[in-house]
Amino acid sequence: MEVIDYGCRIVRICVPDRNGNLTDVVVGYGDIASFETGSERFFGALIGRYGNRINGAEFELDGKRIHLTPNELLDGKSVHLHGGTKGFDRVMWKGEPVTEKERVGVRFRRRSPDGEEGYPGNLDCTVTYWWQPDNTCRIEYEAVTDAPTIVNLSNHTYFNLKGANGGSIMDLVMQVNADHYLQNNTQFVPEGGPIPVAGTPFDLREPHRIDYALDRPNRQIEIMSGFSVCWVLRNSSGALARAADLYDPNSGRGVEVWTTEPGLLTYTGRGLSEKIIGKNQIPLQQFGGMLLETLHFADSPNRSDFPTTVLRPGERYRSVTEFRFYTK
Repeated sequence: MEVIDYGCRIVRICVPDRNGNLTDVVVGYGDIASFETGSERFFGALIGRYGNRINGAEFELDGKRIHLTPNELLDGKSVHLHGGTKGFDRVMWKGEPVTEKERVGVRFRRRSPDGEEGYPGNLDCTVTYWWQPDNTCRIEYEAVTDAPTIVNLSNHTYFNLKGANGGSIMDLVMQVNADHYLQNNTQFVPEGGPIPVAGTPFDLREPHRIDYALDRPNRQIEIMSGFSVCWVLRNSSGALARAADLYDPNSGRGVEVWTTEPGLLTYTGRGLSEKIIGKNQIPLQQFGGMLLETLHFADSPNRSDFPTTVLRPGERYRSVTEFRFYTK
């Protein structure tokens, strides 16, 4: 695994296929200039302070209206996306190598100052990327604040189990431990409560090709122009639990996603194209990577029915996600 301190990013993970051949399965850029100025700003990055969207770029906290930086306009309305114009992906982090028993990693630290992108409170963040001997990438997130604020950290790595330039991932096989998903409105935030997956293209309780039901009429697919959805995971206890499995039958590579988070957001790289030059100066292609973002739900600060993302002084934000790679 390789990580960089600009944007606290994962830029490379090499895992074996069923024959033992190592291949990089992380899709993205191969040089720092592209990470800084390329059209796809989130490749591999830490997302914060708030992953996904907040409708209207505002919310109420303890009776006070908080106004965030609006950095996206959807259907004529402003939205705050992935921490704003200068989110955690656009800054330098201080990294140090760490070793513990049989695993190694890098621990990144940064203080997000009070008022950054509109967020209240100084937020001290620590993110540790571990590489473990069983081919597991473990991400540990922690944060503390000196004033009430909101936190929803995630990682934005695109995976392709065929290889970084392996082509479309739509024929990979996926299974998700979720009985419900969230239906978006035209601002790409949930418009209601959880919807049963039964009878929808998002019924992946049993393994299916990702595109097995894309031709089935579905409002979420129409709004998002494809297979982009946030699942409500069965486990909402905060304990580390299995969320999903993604598998490539051709290479035998697979990855299990385990998380303490209540949601799993997937995106199949609809916005990727040959205009984006990836690693080894090879153009990417549409649907060339899969996001497996573990996080709290979009617009949670405006939804009292969703798990809270509020962090107060004296509390500690903790979140863990593991990508457990395997072959069969």
